[in-house]
Amino acid sequence: MKKYKILLVLLPIVFFSFSGCEEYISDVDPVIDLAKDDFLNTEAQMDFLSKGVQQRFATTASQLACLMDLQSDAMIYTSRIATASFPTFEEIDRGTILPDNATVQGIYIAVGQVRKYADDLVARAGKVTFTSEQRRINTLFTGNLYGGIARFYMAIAFGLNQNEPGGVIDAGPFIPQGALLDQAIAKMKEAHNIQTDAYLKKVTNSMIAKAYFAKKDYANAATHAAAGMVSGDRAFEALHNDLFNIYFWGFAGAGRVQIAVNSRFNDYVVREPKEANRIKLGTVRGTDNITYYWQMKYPDRTNNFPVMTWQENNLMIAECVLRGSGSGNALALVNAVRTSRNLDPLTTINVDGILVERDKELFVQGTRLMDQHRTDKWHITGNVWRYMPIPRNERNANPNLPPL
Repeated sequence: MKKYKILLVLLPIVFFSFSGCEEYISDVDPVIDLAKDDFLNTEAQMDFLSKGVQQRFATTASQLACLMDLQSDAMIYTSRIATASFPTFEEIDRGTILPDNATVQGIYIAVGQVRKYADDLVARAGKVTFTSEQRRINTLFTGNLYGGIARFYMAIAFGLNQNEPGGVIDAGPFIPQGALLDQAIAKMKEAHNIQTDAYLKKVTNSMIAKAYFAKKDYANAATHAAAGMVSGDRAFEALHNDLFNIYFWGFAGAGRVQIAVNSRFNDYVVREPKEANRIKLGTVRGTDNITYYWQMKYPDRTNNFPVMTWQENNLMIAECVLRGSGSGNALALVNAVRTSRNLDPLTTINVDGILVERDKELFVQGTRLMDQHRTDKWHITGNVWRYMPIPRNERNANPNLPPL
């Protein structure tokens, strides 16, 4: 009987408690850190969404470049450097990459997000009636340019198998490298066609030329590079700050040396001391008493990352000329680059010499992996990964891919 009395007393209390809770919750102000999807489909939100695309790109570009340089012969990982402790870096360096490598998973997701956000921006812009023509241009340019660059990155950095490059979009079928580069070029051409700013049109032409370089289509590369960046143009950069640091600083530089550079870069400087103007190195003594070299091109966490420069464009034109495409004086183009770094001019140049100049000028900019692939000069023997694998979580979730 006592139990029943207790129950009769508690029931009203519980009832009024829930009633009070309901009334309390109804008085809470609406959340301010979430937006309904449709609310973003307005002209007023286009600048905000464009900044989101650019920000995600900025946090991705230098990370991918560093990891591509690590997989190439430009950088190395060794546990003999006391501050090196990431086995995932070692896998990338050796080409023995496990399908659930956390570093690869992270950068694969990041590149995919850049692509997704950029494509989403273009789709949303199609639902907006713009009152500002300049805002319309800026929005469509941003979405198409970065959507194209993301596809370019996916095509040159990832693969289904050890030597089968390409990627996946929205859990679809595997897209081979050539087709993915075609998509990248089409997107960047859309960006070029919508843009009216002379500098940005040149930047876009240079990026299109680089995508054609990856395809080894030097005729089309020459056409676009000829309309690309020229001496005096500022670098097209991914921007960093105290919150979003450049990846090279944090994992391959002054922040923490886990990834070092190939010793040949020190050899370049020893043979020609002025090369220190563009190949900036620090040293660390390994536990094996060997001196290892690390990049100091990005000495601060806030350094910006050069995505495209007029110097790279010059070297593309010069190589195209030597390969029989386009026009220009290859030696003069190369020497203009060297002069900009206060280096002595060369007296002769050939394709092999261009590749050496690219190695030096584009030091720790993520281009070496593409150059090794397009020239069929791989540095590790055996059936190793020459691209970062599409990770296990993507494969297992995508019915179009063979699971691992």
